[in-house]
Amino acid sequence: MLTFILPVRYLPYTQHYIPQEERQALLHEGSGSAAVNAFVEIVFDNSDNRFSMENSDEVVLRRTIGHKKDEFFLQRKRATKNEIMSLLEGAGFSKSNPYFIVQQGKVNALCTMSDGERLQLLKEVAGTTVYDEKKEESLAKMEENAASIEKIDETLEYMETKLEDLRGEKEELTKYQKLDKSRRAVEYTLYDKELRKAREALDEIEHSRNDEVDKLSQLDEEVRNMHEQIMAVQADQKTKSNALKRNQVYLKGLEKDKTTAMTHKTKLTLECKELEEQLQQGTELVAANKRELKKLNEEIAKVERELGDTVQPAYEDAKGTMVRMANERDEARKQMEGLYAKQGRGKQFRTKKDRDAHLQTQVKELQAAKAEKEELLNGQRDKLSGLRKSVASEAKDVEKKRKDLQQKAKMLDELKRSVDEKKRLRNEMADSRKEQWRSISELSDKVTEAKEASRRALHDMKRSMPFATATGLDALKHIVVAEKLTVGVQYFGLVVENFDLTDQKYQTAVEVAAQNSLFHIIVDTDDTAARIMKRLEKEKLGRVTFLPLNQLKVDSVRYPESTDVAPLMEQCITFDPVVRRAMEHVFARKLLARSVDVAATWSTRSHLDAITLDGDLCSRKGALTGGFVDQEKSKLRAHYALKTAEEGLKELEKEHKEMKEKSTAVDQQVSNIMGEVQRLEAKHANLDHMMSRTEDEVGKLEKAIERHNKQVKQIEDDVPNTETQVTSFDGQIARLQEEMGTELTSTLSDDEQALLDQLKATQTRLDSEIDQHTQVLEDATVKRQKLQSLLEDNLIMRRTELTESSSRSRPGASNANVSQAQMKEDLAQKKRELEEAAQTTDDVDKQLSEVKTTDEKLRAEIVAIKNELEKLKTEDSSYQKKLEKAHADQEKLLNKVN
Repeated sequence: MLTFILPVRYLPYTQHYIPQEERQALLHEGSGSAAVNAFVEIVFDNSDNRFSMENSDEVVLRRTIGHKKDEFFLQRKRATKNEIMSLLEGAGFSKSNPYFIVQQGKVNALCTMSDGERLQLLKEVAGTTVYDEKKEESLAKMEENAASIEKIDETLEYMETKLEDLRGEKEELTKYQKLDKSRRAVEYTLYDKELRKAREALDEIEHSRNDEVDKLSQLDEEVRNMHEQIMAVQADQKTKSNALKRNQVYLKGLEKDKTTAMTHKTKLTLECKELEEQLQQGTELVAANKRELKKLNEEIAKVERELGDTVQPAYEDAKGTMVRMANERDEARKQMEGLYAKQGRGKQFRTKKDRDAHLQTQVKELQAAKAEKEELLNGQRDKLSGLRKSVASEAKDVEKKRKDLQQKAKMLDELKRSVDEKKRLRNEMADSRKEQWRSISELSDKVTEAKEASRRALHDMKRSMPFATATGLDALKHIVVAEKLTVGVQYFGLVVENFDLTDQKYQTAVEVAAQNSLFHIIVDTDDTAARIMKRLEKEKLGRVTFLPLNQLKVDSVRYPESTDVAPLMEQCITFDPVVRRAMEHVFARKLLARSVDVAATWSTRSHLDAITLDGDLCSRKGALTGGFVDQEKSKLRAHYALKTAEEGLKELEKEHKEMKEKSTAVDQQVSNIMGEVQRLEAKHANLDHMMSRTEDEVGKLEKAIERHNKQVKQIEDDVPNTETQVTSFDGQIARLQEEMGTELTSTLSDDEQALLDQLKATQTRLDSEIDQHTQVLEDATVKRQKLQSLLEDNLIMRRTELTESSSRSRPGASNANVSQAQMKEDLAQKKRELEEAAQTTDDVDKQLSEVKTTDEKLRAEIVAIKNELEKLKTEDSSYQKKLEKAHADQEKLLNKVN
């Protein structure tokens, strides 16, 4: 509040201006904070209408003082100082009498005044000094007026003189004006004529200029279209060239496949032919073998009947007779030797006792020899029994192994069929893998092309924005990952990425409406924006603008109801409601107008920016922006081109990945099948080896059986001789024992002599008979040996060979386990493989023909594209010349206008 002072100090005419220091001093300086401003208010009673204010019983005057202001208020309304002074003077507060109210501190001074001062004060209070002052002022003014009158008189004299001159000049002027009027009429006619000519020329120039502008715009459009066509043709040329390269690689692969297929087909044809020849030879050989085998069987049967019915019995009889006579002769000889020995012992020994001792010794020797022979006989019998058991056991083993061979042969056939089936499946999978490899190669080229297109689109996108923004946007992808921001929740991306056009015709309008706001970043909160900005600032990665959804405040907009305009945000774009606040921040105060005139009208009325489809912008502040829009530098076009390129790239990369996975799966399947084939082939080889080993064992067993049978026969032949020898030993022992105890004599008895003579005669007879029968036995033996040799070494061996030839593989084959039926099965399998190879060869030929056709077509298309490209470049050069000429013509027209 103001310090209490004399109210007269308040009046505006007492001090027209209070300095700032005095205003500051007037403010109360009590406890607490200092006051910034204060006021003094005076309320006057106006019931007598002293103040010239109607219907106001009170008049309130206020003066407000602050550090930087000094204001007056009348009836609490701001008023000027002159208005206040006029009101006060009208109420009797004269400026010349400031003592209506005495200020504090002056009363004491008034009391101590001298008489002269009091007189002067009374004059001032009574207002007489005013009249003295006015008198002095009036005298001064009278003096000034007298001087002015003198000057006026001088001036009048001068003016009279001048008037005389002017009257003469007036007459001249009147004549001049008449002539000048005529001159100006003529000039006006001439100027008007020139003006009409100039206007006509300007109209013609403007018309020509408009035509040139239209022509220039058309040329610009044609040049732009031409550039787009050239770029499209160049892209098509690159695509065709890449396709031609891929096709040539595929062509070389197919040619190689054809060579391989033809080689395989030729090999299979030769193998089939060889198998057919071998099968035919085998069939003929089997038939011949059957015929020969039949004859052999008949001959063998005949020889066996002859051997069994005639030769063998004759041989047995001759042999038996020979053995009997030899045994009888040997027995007679032994008896004769005994008699001679007995006769000799009579002379050899002196006493009976010595003889009996000698005989006892001989008996013991004979008994020992007999025991040895009996032991030999028992050993032969045991060996014979063991051999017979071995033969039976070996026969069982042979039968068992033959059954095992049959089972293994069946398993071998099944394994061979499995191996053939696996190989067929492997070949099919290998063909499928080749196709997948070709597809992967094509997709790789397409992915490369898509990456190049994406790179170009990204480059165009970056060119449409400031460098710092482009740098910042590049860094955002890594920052979002590094800061672990959730896309779609915390980070929403660019404004341009969060809406779609309802129609492409709105592209220019939306782009003009948004401008660089298209590249602003939408985030959920200002904290997220601050985190990203800190990283950008710390790593010096460019600058971007953020739109935090929690901080955006968008006033509600009332759109005009008219068919000429529509809200751009509702009409032209669609977006996720989550980012609606950001979209309103950018597009809420934008209208879409039919024309520039409509846009200008409604932007002024509604205080909203209005944009036409051509991109002409009428600002709500009055500015009008428009003109040619270069679509090649369009931000939205670059964005959609980048989006399309990235989507195409993602699709191709996804397809390429799926194809790679399929190829890997096929590779794995091929590897598994190859492993299975190798396992089956190893099992086949192992089984074949086992069969070969079993066959060897069967052969060994059969040879062992044959050997053992021979041993049995040999032992059976030896046993009777051994038995005869044992019986002979028994006779000798009996005779020696009979001799013991008899009388010792040097002569034989009559009976013994007679027996000796009889034995001599018998020996002589038997020697003669043996000599005679030896020839018979030899003849029977020779005949028997001939028949046995014919059977065993010729007929039976040949029959065995023919039997094995009929049941074994083709002649000359190393594998002896494959039958004629197996050979037929092999031939059938080879024919199936040959048909598949022929089909594969036909397919490869067909593909090769198609690829060659495609190659020729691509080459023709590339030639046509090159011709078209040359033609387009020629046309583009022509358009450039026309464009330069149009610019030059337009410049000339502008120079004419100037």
